[in-house]
Amino acid sequence: MVSTLVMCVWLVFIYKLFTIQIIDRVDNPQGMKVEMIKGKRGNIFDVKGSNITQNLTFYNIGVHPKKITNKEFFLRDLSNCTGTDLEIYNSKFNIAKSYIQLEKKTIRNCEELKSSYGRAIVINQDYKRYYPEENLFGQIVGFTNVDDVGIVGLESQYNKYLEPKTGSRVFKRNGFGKRIADPTLAYDAPEDGSDIFLTMNKEYQAILREELIDQVEKTEASSAMGIILNPQTGEIVSMVSVPDFNPNNPKDFEVEYQKNRLLLDTIEPGSTFKVVTIAAALKSDINPMKEYNVEGPYNFHNIKMIEDSEPHSVLTVKEILAYSSNIGTIKIAESLGKDKIYNQAKEFGFGSKTGLNPASEENGIVYETKKWSKSSMHSFPLGYELTATPIQIAMAYAAIANGGFLLKPYMVDQVRKSDNTVLKNEKRFRKRILSQSDAEILKDMLAYTVENGSGKKAKLAGWDVSGKTGTSKKIINGEYSESEFISSFVGFFPKEDPQLLALIIIDGASASSNYHWGSMSAAPVFKSVMKRIINIDSDITNKKSKNKLKTKNSDPILIQKNIKKSQNIEMVDMPNVIGKNVNSAFMTLAKKGLNPKIVSGMGVIISQSINPGQKIEKGTRIELKAEIK
Repeated sequence: MVSTLVMCVWLVFIYKLFTIQIIDRVDNPQGMKVEMIKGKRGNIFDVKGSNITQNLTFYNIGVHPKKITNKEFFLRDLSNCTGTDLEIYNSKFNIAKSYIQLEKKTIRNCEELKSSYGRAIVINQDYKRYYPEENLFGQIVGFTNVDDVGIVGLESQYNKYLEPKTGSRVFKRNGFGKRIADPTLAYDAPEDGSDIFLTMNKEYQAILREELIDQVEKTEASSAMGIILNPQTGEIVSMVSVPDFNPNNPKDFEVEYQKNRLLLDTIEPGSTFKVVTIAAALKSDINPMKEYNVEGPYNFHNIKMIEDSEPHSVLTVKEILAYSSNIGTIKIAESLGKDKIYNQAKEFGFGSKTGLNPASEENGIVYETKKWSKSSMHSFPLGYELTATPIQIAMAYAAIANGGFLLKPYMVDQVRKSDNTVLKNEKRFRKRILSQSDAEILKDMLAYTVENGSGKKAKLAGWDVSGKTGTSKKIINGEYSESEFISSFVGFFPKEDPQLLALIIIDGASASSNYHWGSMSAAPVFKSVMKRIINIDSDITNKKSKNKLKTKNSDPILIQKNIKKSQNIEMVDMPNVIGKNVNSAFMTLAKKGLNPKIVSGMGVIISQSINPGQKIEKGTRIELKAEIK
């Protein structure tokens, strides 16, 4: 009886000790575990809130090999669940290791296997980056690696914002591995990454990409790129280069296709650069109606014979730009001198990063004048002997469109943190590089170029478009090719209040089919893209000027060869431009052959240096004052 009682006491004692030491182990540090909790990576959205990135739920699956009693059964069951080939698991399984990662990110949740294999199998929920638009934004957004760290594109540039903050939770397990709930244990909540909202428009992006792909196929080009932006603000609404890649499967594409070529490629801009020479001429008070003899070929200091693609006799400055006359451009540049041309190029931002992405953007090359050779003056004004990125060319023209301000482009509008704190992009670089009057004259000249000159195929019915074509020879093996060209067109509209600007570049279009000219391959893409955008976006409003652009009938642009100009001084009546807006006043005075110049203000003309009705010599400078009313 006594022995039985003693035995019962010992059994109770042993049970209590087993419960405390083995099952509960409440105060045993070895029973404590720390679990890392990962937040979700922030997402990227277009201007209308459409997802450009998503986080899909995936699962990481690992195993403790020494706890598996039957390797073949286990690997077979796992393969049946995930769909992964059994041999892949066999190659990874190593009994000598304490833990093996078998699946990094699978969409299959194999939680049911835990009932058969218990703690031998480890399944953790995770997130995998997914790009629902596939190729459409690939070069802009980039992609992440297997650890969800951005390695290219916006994913890399804004990784510190997108990346989530990892939290942690302390928990207990009893001797049988069962978790013990304890709300008093430490818990550090995870924090999701910030969301990025872009200025880019998915619909614009799709239209631009489709039209570029079609034109590459039509012209047998090797590649193409384009950018659309708001010239008043510098916000980019679309940016495409083709061929491109799918960021969901980057290894399936050439690394070259991952590049954002509009920031990283440098080209000799060719004739789109001629606007720099014309801007320098206006700054030096050269009248847009001043005429130059452009009969070719032009012997440039016995160094090179210069010719135009279309022969002319005498052209005004405006017509030189409209017809992209090489001879006329060089003669204007010679009269100005190399320093003025160089300085104007630097003012337009050539040779310097735009600031869109300083870490992934090229400067381009603009040599100082002390490094120029004797032949530089027949090359530089025509857009040769320098290189520029497409984004630099676009921003130079944006300065003309917005009235003379060089802007810093941007595509990220705001960063929204998980607590709804908004980090707004407030950095808006703005530098005046042209007077408003010179910018207005250039806008009119570029509109004339589209209406009557090389940019005709960019015309939009019912809209005033300003723009310029460009064609430059590619350098192949250190020499200018006679069969490989870069063709381009840059334009903006409506002229009176530019809301969209686009640069189109076609690389390597067929010369045998005459597609190598910017007027034949790039300008038509501008038209087709903008025509589609106008049809889907009612926010693009037309403020078409009542002053019609001059046509060949009202303002002849070609003076016939061998007709000598009259040596008599031509007199005109000074018109009254008080009360007119700057653009209208300039058009009125230019039509009379006078040289208008805004000396102060903007908006509506309030005074003119010569009274209305006076007889004055054609070409006289007229100083105007304006103010906003």
